[in-house]
Amino acid sequence: MTSRKFILFFLLYLFPNFAFPHPLAAQGIAPGAGEHQGFIINETEQILKVDSIKPGQTIQVVFAPHWTTEKGGKVKWSLLDQDKVRLRTVTQSQPDSDPVFLEWTSNSFPRPRAYFIHVQGVGGFSSGEILGEYALRILLWDQNDADQGTDAPETYEKALLLPVSEPGTYVFDENFISGTADTYDIYKVFIKPNHSLNLRAQPLHWQGTSPKAKVRWEFLNKSFKRLKEGTSLFPQPSPFVIKVFAPRTKTDTKPALFYLLVKIEGDGSMIYTLQAEMKEGR
Repeated sequence: MTSRKFILFFLLYLFPNFAFPHPLAAQGIAPGAGEHQGFIINETEQILKVDSIKPGQTIQVVFAPHWTTEKGGKVKWSLLDQDKVRLRTVTQSQPDSDPVFLEWTSNSFPRPRAYFIHVQGVGGFSSGEILGEYALRILLWDQNDADQGTDAPETYEKALLLPVSEPGTYVFDENFISGTADTYDIYKVFIKPNHSLNLRAQPLHWQGTSPKAKVRWEFLNKSFKRLKEGTSLFPQPSPFVIKVFAPRTKTDTKPALFYLLVKIEGDGSMIYTLQAEMKEGR
C-alpha cells in the first residue's frame, strides 16, 4: 500500500486541524512543508515561496479561508512556477469556506525548481481592508520510481535503471507520473544473453478530472525500435504486458539494452506498478 493512496484520506484528516489563533503576515516569507496563517487583505497580493524542489517532487497546497466580512469578500489562490507562470488558480467568494486543493509535479530536471503561492483579496470596500484570515498547508512528496527514491527522467540518455537483471521476480508499486510537468518516465532494462523478461505495467490509481486522460506505454530496443506499444485510458486499470528474449550470440556477450517509455496525456496523474520476472532461457 503506497503513501499516495492515502492522500485524500490524509487531507480530510487535516481539514479539521485548520485553526486561526494568531494569524501571521505572510508577505515575503519563504515556507517549506508545514502550516502557515495570514490575513486576507483587500487589493493586496501576498506571496509565499517554496524553493529547493527535488526532481519529481509534488507540491500540494490546501487552503482554507475564515471570513470576517459579511459579504462581498473574495480570495484568489494561485500556484506559480519559478518564472511566475501561473499553473493553478481558484477563486473563492464569501461565505464559501471549504478547503481548496492545488497540486503540481516537477519533472526530473527539476522544473519547476521553485513555486510561488499567491493569496489575493478582492471585493472589499477599501484598499487594505481585512476580509478574513486564512490557513494553508504545504505538503511535498518525493517520488520513488523503480524504488530508486527519485523520478524516472524524460530522456533516454538519463533513463532510470530498472534493477531486474538477475533471475527473480520484482515488484515496484510506487511509480508515479503526472500530466502537469512530469509527463514522461523512461527506464532502461538490461537482459543477459539467453535470458527472458516478462514485464507487466499497470495503472494502480488514477487521479484527475479529464475524461480524455490516458497513458501510453512503449517498449524499445537500444536502437529505439518500438517492439510493442499500448494505451491505458482513464480511469481503467488495463495493463501493458510484454515478453522479451535476448538470444546468445557469438559476437556479443554483453547484456541487451531495452527501454520502457511511459507517457501521460491530459490533466491527470497516475500511480502505476511494474512487475518483472527475469529467468534464464525462454
